[in-house]
Amino acid sequence: MRRMKAVIIGLVVLAALVALALIPGGEQAEVDIAEEFVLHPIIKLPTIGPFDLSINKAVIYLWISTAILALAAIAISRVLRARPGRLQAAIEGLYELAHDGITRSVMQIGMRSWFPYVGAVFFFVLVNNLVGLIPLPLGEHHQLAFYVATGNLNVTIVLALFTFFFTHYAGIRQKGLLAYAKSWDVPSAPPVIRQLLYFMELVSEIFRLVSLSVRLFANMIAGHVLFAVFFAVALVFQSYLMATLLQVASATIYLFEIFVAVIQAFIFAILSAVYIEGAMEEGH
Repeated sequence: MRRMKAVIIGLVVLAALVALALIPGGEQAEVDIAEEFVLHPIIKLPTIGPFDLSINKAVIYLWISTAILALAAIAISRVLRARPGRLQAAIEGLYELAHDGITRSVMQIGMRSWFPYVGAVFFFVLVNNLVGLIPLPLGEHHQLAFYVATGNLNVTIVLALFTFFFTHYAGIRQKGLLAYAKSWDVPSAPPVIRQLLYFMELVSEIFRLVSLSVRLFANMIAGHVLFAVFFAVALVFQSYLMATLLQVASATIYLFEIFVAVIQAFIFAILSAVYIEGAMEEGH
């Protein structure tokens, strides 16, 4: 209990310090919230067709998350102990959540084959969500600012496309192309109606892609916008009492975003597992 209280107090102090660290000097300081979500090129690179290869803060946050995952995997593999310490126990807890709480609880057919993907997408989304809570000097005029890569619709669409592709790949691999197409849950009906039902089934599959990407994007960007609004409003008030209350509110939202980061990674991973498992089951 004492350790839990110490952790909570530490998180509150950390959130408050982070919020206070972002206060710019001057009584008439202004914060442009919308500007923090605009992706200006940091390193300008050529454009190939519709694709701009320039380096922006979303790319940098993705690089940071990838580097953290790679370095953590290397470090953990070298310090594994039979009697785990606190850090190893925490990592093992997250691994068990991905392995047992997500993959094994959903998948019976392809659990062993598809856990590497489900586990990888869980940790990738989780680390990106948490890294988004770290302020970096990538804001307007190089000020410290928050940004989350999974709050970018382009990023979440690509992640959802991987799940979309692997879902149908798993179904085709398990049943064969023709058998997989026939296994779609379309009731018997006259030819024209049956074709319409197949079309509606195809639309529902596409909407899975949309819902999977938009859900993660909307939840992550909503929390960061709310945090930014509370913080910006606190700078407007001349009253120290109101400014303090709003800063406490922004710190509370910051702490809640840690919970949201874990939940959204869990939801994205478990839905990916559900879709892949469903494609391999009979009568899909």
